Amino acid sequence: MHVGWFGKTGSGKSTSLINAILDNHAATEGADILIDPKGDGMAIEYLRAHYARYGHVENVLYFDCADVLPAFSFFDIRDELDAGVPRDTAVEDTVDHYIEILMQIMGRDRFEQAVRSPDIIRYVLKAMFDPVHGDDAFSHREFHGEIRTMHDRQSVHPVSEPDLERMLSGILNNGKRTFDKLMGGVSNRVEKIPADRRLARIFNHVATEDGPQFDLASHLDDDVVIIFDTGGLRSEAQRVLSLVILSNLWTALRRRKRRSGTASIEDEADPGQPQNAAGAPLVNLYVEEAASVAVSNLLKELLAQSRSFGCSVTLAMQFPAQLKEHEDVYDEILNNISTFVTGNVPVDRRLAERLATEEMDAREVGNRLRALRRGQWLVSLPAPFDEPEPRPFLVGSVAPPPGDPDGPQPLSAWDRETFQSRLVDVRTRTSETSGLALASPNTTENGDNEDSPNADDMELSSAIETPLQTTKRMPPTVEYDESTHALCCSECENRYNPDVDGMKRAISCCSSLEDVDRDDVPICSVNLKLTPDERQATAYTDQQLMFLQAVYNAQQLRYKPLEYDLTTDSMIRLQEYTEIDAADIEPLLDAELLTHDADHPHRLYTVTTEGRDVLGESYRLGVDYGHGQGDLEETSQHVLAVEVARQYLCEEYLEDPDSPVVEVMPYYDLDEVTLPASVFMGGDDDAVKEATDAYDQRRLDVAALDEDGSVVVAVEVERINNDIHRAVPDDFDKIADCGVEEAIWVVMKQRDGHKVLSALNNPVEGEPLVEKNYAKTTPPQQFNIDTPGLTAVYPVEWLRDSFEGDSSQ
Repeated sequence: MHVGWFGKTGSGKSTSLINAILDNHAATEGADILIDPKGDGMAIEYLRAHYARYGHVENVLYFDCADVLPAFSFFDIRDELDAGVPRDTAVEDTVDHYIEILMQIMGRDRFEQAVRSPDIIRYVLKAMFDPVHGDDAFSHREFHGEIRTMHDRQSVHPVSEPDLERMLSGILNNGKRTFDKLMGGVSNRVEKIPADRRLARIFNHVATEDGPQFDLASHLDDDVVIIFDTGGLRSEAQRVLSLVILSNLWTALRRRKRRSGTASIEDEADPGQPQNAAGAPLVNLYVEEAASVAVSNLLKELLAQSRSFGCSVTLAMQFPAQLKEHEDVYDEILNNISTFVTGNVPVDRRLAERLATEEMDAREVGNRLRALRRGQWLVSLPAPFDEPEPRPFLVGSVAPPPGDPDGPQPLSAWDRETFQSRLVDVRTRTSETSGLALASPNTTENGDNEDSPNADDMELSSAIETPLQTTKRMPPTVEYDESTHALCCSECENRYNPDVDGMKRAISCCSSLEDVDRDDVPICSVNLKLTPDERQATAYTDQQLMFLQAVYNAQQLRYKPLEYDLTTDSMIRLQEYTEIDAADIEPLLDAELLTHDADHPHRLYTVTTEGRDVLGESYRLGVDYGHGQGDLEETSQHVLAVEVARQYLCEEYLEDPDSPVVEVMPYYDLDEVTLPASVFMGGDDDAVKEATDAYDQRRLDVAALDEDGSVVVAVEVERINNDIHRAVPDDFDKIADCGVEEAIWVVMKQRDGHKVLSALNNPVEGEPLVEKNYAKTTPPQQFNIDTPGLTAVYPVEWLRDSFEGDSSQ
């Protein structure tokens, strides 16, 4: 039966609660769970008392949530389904709990201002849990990505439920301005989670067999104490984490009940025993500063139903009237709590009415509460079935718990030292078995070394022309030794070559590639080809030139995937590796040495012809562009799409033993075209463009060839521009002339796929090249077209994610 424990700051409430938890731990066999947001050391005080009484802390889990978070898997219904909980019930509860959490972050009034936003969030989450097209577990990052995809592509996640499909489609039927406004409201709410690094860490975690995982269901029947110390978090994050804990506890208790039977607490033969009817040990939940989470439906639901689950809830707060603005919660606490322990409470009329008896009316109870001295508590206990409740009575605080320096049983000097060692063990064990460490990008101080040249005027010699000196990112066990120009294992000090192969060896020396965040692995070289005098003559800083060179290397696919992969890695990483500020990139853009391609699927830049001239990078036919090499004036976004398509053809066709494909070649020339040398030796821009356009028009972006050298599959990467109505039909005819079995078009976004289709439906000249058309909401990958020049249209991000790539090399 639930307990309400009320007392002002300094009343001794926390110390009394520690004694209560110690006694309950001894008296019951189930878990004791403490949520402590106070940050006043109560968690450590309990651990010390536990050690003093029991001689160990082996059956304690301690989450200091400022450093280690419980490894919950929030959007995960797998265990619910395994326990026999109906799928719809499991999904509804997860969605409701998530909505509740967002509401707690924003406040109910503000959250509900955008009336449709909660509905859209609910629909999309249910779609992601769809039994046919969805998953049983996913991360918040995936959910957020689905929201962005819905907005950007104006498409919805496929679902098997017709009613849900109609509701999702109805959202897309709004006009563009209304739709943008709706999705803006959704994003504004959903993005509250990743805005806090700790919340993002929890909500993005999905439990795996080999990874960390924590579920209260695994501990409910254990004689264990679980402490969640949220004192180091902001108040908003504290509330959210408390709700996540309550959500997990609610589902864990329900799973336990379903596994052990459906008997209720009222069927017990002996209500005094600390077990429910099915024999499950009693679970005790203690919530300190409970007023901060009491307004949630989750806690109200737990108070109302947890007795049938064999769970007792103790809510500790200063006084119930803290909740008087939430009348329903106030009622729930006063009416659904059976035991009250209250110290001096100045004014709380409802509490006085709740404690009143025939002998002592509410006014007298109020006077009695105000007169209580520190260390005195008025206690009201429940009565056995069909018996009158006993009168409230006074008790005094017991002595401080064992181990308390001011109590009768302080720890000896030896025990204090031993306890500190055991405390480290508890933290380590909790982190390793059940925790999520707050992994931050691993940074290095190399760029700030006082002995190294100043970043603004350093002259890069051949020995130090390396991002390893400037990078802000580095694997945790690897360091760069500038004096020897070598990579060193920080664990054993072994040295390795300052290149990507040396980096792999340095990481693997005393760690492993699997334990390293790939973003922490910097590019190891830029190979800037300018002399110090030439660099000085450019009027650009060495950081700017290094970044420009790094972008050029990336768009030329000169880096191995471990250090930088154009298909998956944002060029923001290149900024971090070369230690250049965003403000220093602006002059490169203004001078048109660099162009900003896009932020989809991630941040991409391209080095222009002028930029190549500054870098001294020649651009040679047959080496840098041409048959099998690339297109002239090709953007990084185009290179990315071609590379994704090449990898896709290799995996889908080249590695298929039943496929006739024996070779996959990017930039495949259909026939030989010779460009006059005069075009590249003083020719005017128009002449160059005319010649290269004709040249590129006879080239396939990617071709899959059979043994005879015939093209079996052709890929065209289409970046939408102003010339789409002529360019697309021309590319269609080029592919159709090849007589290929498959003609695949790769586009940057979903709407680009519809623009391609529109250009083929309505060419500038002649009859339609493709008769079929689709609603704008239809993802291009679902097009079903079979013509000589087009058989499939794939958005590049969808295509990239449809197959497994290897980024470890």
